[in-house]
Amino acid sequence: MNRMQVLRLGLFQMAAGGLSVIFLGVLNRVMRVELGIDLLVVSFLIGGGHYLGALLAIPFGHFSDTHRIAGYRRTIYIIIGIVVTTTVLVLSPRMAVWVASDTTIMRISTTFMFFLLEGIATFLAGTAYLAFIADLTTSKERGPAAALVWTLLMVGIIITGIGAASFMESYSFDRMMILCSSASVIALLMTLIALWKQESRSDEKISQPENLLTAISIVISSKTSRRFAVFLLIGMFSYFMQDVILEPFGGEVFGLSAAETTRFNSYMGIGLLSSMLFGGMYLTPRIGKHRVTTLGCWIIAISFIGLAISGFSENGQVLNIIIGVLGLGAGFFTVGSVALMMDMTASRHIGLFVGAWTLVQAVAKGPAAILSGGFQQIFSSLGLLPGQAYGAVFLLEATGIILAIFVLNGVAIQNFKDEMKSVWVSDPISLG
Repeated sequence: MNRMQVLRLGLFQMAAGGLSVIFLGVLNRVMRVELGIDLLVVSFLIGGGHYLGALLAIPFGHFSDTHRIAGYRRTIYIIIGIVVTTTVLVLSPRMAVWVASDTTIMRISTTFMFFLLEGIATFLAGTAYLAFIADLTTSKERGPAAALVWTLLMVGIIITGIGAASFMESYSFDRMMILCSSASVIALLMTLIALWKQESRSDEKISQPENLLTAISIVISSKTSRRFAVFLLIGMFSYFMQDVILEPFGGEVFGLSAAETTRFNSYMGIGLLSSMLFGGMYLTPRIGKHRVTTLGCWIIAISFIGLAISGFSENGQVLNIIIGVLGLGAGFFTVGSVALMMDMTASRHIGLFVGAWTLVQAVAKGPAAILSGGFQQIFSSLGLLPGQAYGAVFLLEATGIILAIFVLNGVAIQNFKDEMKSVWVSDPISLG
């Protein structure tokens, strides 16, 4: 697969990055600050619906392995996913106003199911997309291909963050509708360009691969893989708790406008993109994946402590710098942990192990999105001021990241390989 093919295929990832900014950033902030919906409810609707969708999307990704649609193994699944995702986004401002006007259990439940549909569709498209990249590339090509599409993801986040911030200088329902509709049309066009004639149509029958339960049974047979799973759970949970509270934090504590808090995505994206390129191309070959991951975790922990101090002191002078540094740490964490994740696979079952790690991440992200708002509400109910309540949540996140570092210290790739050799010998039929 040549570089131009990868670059064109990466347009989908670029579009996905832009949609995530509007859905998880702009819409999240508008529901909390402009519409005045309780933060716990916002976290449950936006974060919970989005991330919990991954639990259902992963089996759908496996389904695409064995069932073609119109002769295509991946393309139609990606298109279905993006069409549903953009449809939900276009209707989201109306749903937000509807639930804000009367936050009854019925309306909250209905809106959650609506946003859950977005989560399922997003992860359906994303899972099929990553599988498609694996289909089209050789083993040597996958590393550069993944680096390029992740770079385009961050470019999409940065460009959308800047564009949305300028457009949403002042909030209005009409502006929000235009933003969501325009982004959806652009994302659909970019997806079609990305996928056009990339996959060859075939009526060949696809053989049945191992299922997800087999993957889980193989993963839990290794002590090292269980420890790595715990690291991912704690690390991902602690980091992604900020995902749905960062923009409300800026708006509620410092009185920042929707445009100013939307720019948080750009600051974080610049840090993330810089460290991903530097970490992947320079640091990892020199100091190793384990140390790059650890470095990222320490930077993230220090950034959360900085955010906590800003909240407690209600001093936002260096807020943007702290968010940029947080992105820097997240980039190192992403590059290192993904590289480790690829090492933590058995050569005969790479897809199964990667699917298992994806499941672990989804399990971490869903509760993180829901509980972050819950923790903030609990601290507020104890009498803390808004800045102090948010600061307490950030301190919890820093503590979790530091705990993840100690768990990671017990993960050794060689131990995992030795354990896998034992599995192959003791159960060669079920594993091969």
